[in-house]
Amino acid sequence: MFLIYHIHRIIMLKLARTGKRRSIRISRWLKPDEKLLDICSGNPATCGINQKVSDVLETFAKTYRRLPAIDEYGYLRGMLSSTDILKALGGWKDFETIAPRNRLSLKVRDVMNAHVFHLEKNTDMSAVLAAFRKHRRGAYPVVYRKKVLGIVTEWDIVKHIKGRTGVKVSDIMVRKPLVAQDNYSVAEVAKMLAMGGFRRLPVMKKGEMIGIITPRDILRYLYKNDIPDRLQEQRQSVKNVMEKDVVSINKDEDVHEAVKVMVERRIGGLPVVEGSELLGIITERDIVDIVEL
Repeated sequence: MFLIYHIHRIIMLKLARTGKRRSIRISRWLKPDEKLLDICSGNPATCGINQKVSDVLETFAKTYRRLPAIDEYGYLRGMLSSTDILKALGGWKDFETIAPRNRLSLKVRDVMNAHVFHLEKNTDMSAVLAAFRKHRRGAYPVVYRKKVLGIVTEWDIVKHIKGRTGVKVSDIMVRKPLVAQDNYSVAEVAKMLAMGGFRRLPVMKKGEMIGIITPRDILRYLYKNDIPDRLQEQRQSVKNVMEKDVVSINKDEDVHEAVKVMVERRIGGLPVVEGSELLGIITERDIVDIVEL
């Protein structure tokens, strides 16, 4: 079954955006010679590669969805995401041989992405945009002499879109996204999120969207109920964990309208709905993919 998720992910990335491709000239609001350190988040929170999963769980459940991982000298060694934590707690086959009670003792270095692409502090904006499109990561550490000065995210790009773009939501949304049904268990959805690398999944009931579920929602649930080592036992419906207060957008709206909602709600994606029908989803990544200077 999970092979299907991987195949769907590949097809979705390559083929799902079937609308007319257009670009957004962000130089209307963001100067081409803008310094990377001026738009990124400076002095970001980090985690140590020798910290245990149990040490960072609260941080991910309450605050962050990714953190640069550094060694004892302060040098960048990787990136740790909420999805990485979810994998370690039971959403990924590589950790199935480890007893659930021992997974919390895993070190950050054991579960992080060590092959992290970073940006030097003097990287120009055209190269920054190229990095987002080429490597398809949601964030990049900004580094000087191997030490982390900041972190630049898709959010840092998207939030600069301050006016109408001439691009409709339907032009760039992902059509027919993978969804979770309301009778799927928390454990099942955790595997879907982890193995597919999804940041969010719409939750459906009888063809109607009733919520959104993210890795952080599941981590928050596990932390709040003090059951982080019992993810694989969670057979209750995902509807008990999902975010129910979901805002959506119309396919004919300008992308700027989607950006405004994302900024106001501080969320990275919006379902695209017509009546009660889910048509697609638009995310920060979809927008960054068509941004040009």
